[in-house]
Amino acid sequence: MFEIKIIDITHELNSETKVYEGDPHVRLEQFFTVDNYGYAVTKLTMGSHSGTHIDAPAHVVIGGKTTKEVPLSTLIGEAVLVNKKDFRLPRGTKRVILKGTEDAEGRLTEKSARSLADAGVRLIGTDAQSIGNDAVHKILLSEGIVVLESLKLDKAEPGNYILCALPLKIDTDGSPIRACLLQEWDEG
Repeated sequence: MFEIKIIDITHELNSETKVYEGDPHVRLEQFFTVDNYGYAVTKLTMGSHSGTHIDAPAHVVIGGKTTKEVPLSTLIGEAVLVNKKDFRLPRGTKRVILKGTEDAEGRLTEKSARSLADAGVRLIGTDAQSIGNDAVHKILLSEGIVVLESLKLDKAEPGNYILCALPLKIDTDGSPIRACLLQEWDEG
C-alpha cells in the first residue's frame, strides 16, 4: 500500500528566529490569557521576510504581484529538490528547491538566476536565508518567479516531491509560510 510521507520544511517562528540585519525581530507576546480573560490571544510582531517565507515580486518590483496575488497553483505542485553541487534540472521543471551543502550555500549567481528564468522556472526555494544578492532577486522576481527562503531541508533528500508552500493572504511583498514536501512511499 502506498502512503504519503510529509516533510515539514518550515522553521519555527520564535524570538530566536534569525532575521536580516535591520529587519524587525520576531516577538510573540501573551496579549490575553485563559486565566485572566477566558481565552488566549498572542500578539505577533515581525517583518514580512522572517523565518521561512515567500518573496513575492513586489519585494523588488514596483507594481509587482503581492503575496495575495501569487497564484496558488505556483505554490502547490511538483517540485524537484537538488543539491547545490549537483544542480541539474529535468527539462520543463517549474518548481526547484535548492539545498546547500557543507561546501556551498543554496544561493544563486546572477548567471544561474537568468538560466532558471530562461528555462521557465516559476518558483525557486532555498535553505539559505537569501537566494542571492540584490541582482539575483531582481532577475527572478522581475520575471514573476516566486522565491522561498530559509527552508528547513535537513530531513529532505534530493528527488521529486509535491510542494505545498502557502503564505498568509495579505497584500504585501512577502509573508511567512508553512511549507511541506509530500512524497509517496511504499510501506512494504
